[in-house]
Amino acid sequence: MTAGTTGARMPHRLGVFLLAFGAFAVGTDGYVISGILPSIAADLHISEGLTGQLVTVFALSYAVSAPVMMTLTANLERWVVLQSSLGLFLVANLLGALAPGYGVLMVARVLAGVGAAVFMNSAVAVATSVAGDRHQGRAVSLVVGGLTVATAFGVPIGSLVGALGSWRLTLVLITVLAALSMGGLALALPAAPRPPAVTMASRLRVAAQPAVLVAVFINMCAVAGSFVVYTYLAVLTHEVTPLSAAGVSAVLLVWGVAAAVGSTLGGRLSDRHSPDRTFLSGLTGVLVAFAAMGLVAAAAPFGAVPTTAAFLLATLVWSALYWLIPGAQIQRVMGRAPSAPTIAVSISSASSYLGVALGGAVGGLTLTAASSAALPWVGGALVGCALLIATTWDRRVTASPPATRPVAALDGTES
Repeated sequence: MTAGTTGARMPHRLGVFLLAFGAFAVGTDGYVISGILPSIAADLHISEGLTGQLVTVFALSYAVSAPVMMTLTANLERWVVLQSSLGLFLVANLLGALAPGYGVLMVARVLAGVGAAVFMNSAVAVATSVAGDRHQGRAVSLVVGGLTVATAFGVPIGSLVGALGSWRLTLVLITVLAALSMGGLALALPAAPRPPAVTMASRLRVAAQPAVLVAVFINMCAVAGSFVVYTYLAVLTHEVTPLSAAGVSAVLLVWGVAAAVGSTLGGRLSDRHSPDRTFLSGLTGVLVAFAAMGLVAAAAPFGAVPTTAAFLLATLVWSALYWLIPGAQIQRVMGRAPSAPTIAVSISSASSYLGVALGGAVGGLTLTAASSAALPWVGGALVGCALLIATTWDRRVTASPPATRPVAALDGTES
């Protein structure tokens, strides 16, 4: 069966599901540090703020390496890129599991970020090419859905493994997931054509368009605000509630399930109303949830049942409303660059990981300079900036007609 085959059944379903499984491994690795952060800090005898920079370097490595590495590997066969990136990801996590100290673990997180970036971008391209024209949307949804499932279940499971055993076992678990994905793809993934090469100049031209630039900056601030809190959610949970390390896994499970619900709801709301309206609703809801969380952390009595219940409820609402944002953002940025939507989405993805890196760094500084109770307020300030820009500057920029260029030039197919 060829990639162009049509029919009710998606061609090469097993290959696409294996790509989604690889995305599950990558997504688990990208977020799980937040759940095992206190254990790493205690084991390596470093501060929790410094430990949080492991999230920052992974995300920053992902954001910076994605466009560079995808440009450099454009002429390689896709199966080579997939297996090489997963191999690097596997080795990086094994190195992290065996790391004797913070320095080696930091290097491991940088390498894992590079491998994750190359794999995810290649996986989406391969999924669309092998699934056939009629099933491209479903194939992309399955692969990206691997990240959502990782948020809902992979992260709490990995955190629970860390709580019951060791944070090193969590990284070993991710290594095993990567190995299974490599083996499965080696056996079941069909040959895929190389996607059109996209030059760095093409990416920069799209990123420089005012409407795109403002949209991705807003997205970066929104993500940064949430990850000021999420990166140190385990720390904040210990400070506000009497929950144990295993209980933190339950909090992460609540966050992840709410994320899955919010992601699904976000797509429907964007279709029914508009991506911009859904995006603004998500920002407003996160801001309110952070205000509630900040009040609980600052004023509610520690250990009281109502305190724990209010904290968990605020976490659930925050997650569900935050996850309205990613799907709406994709549609927003595609609409702002209609002649090169794929490039615009890749730029927006990079801005999300820059937001994760910024959130981890700002959250670490907040822990050092103040306390975990200040995290929701600092995160809320960043989300508030995103909301302010979205309701003022963004509307003015998008009201102006965008400059147009030939699609071929923007897609990087020019000579």
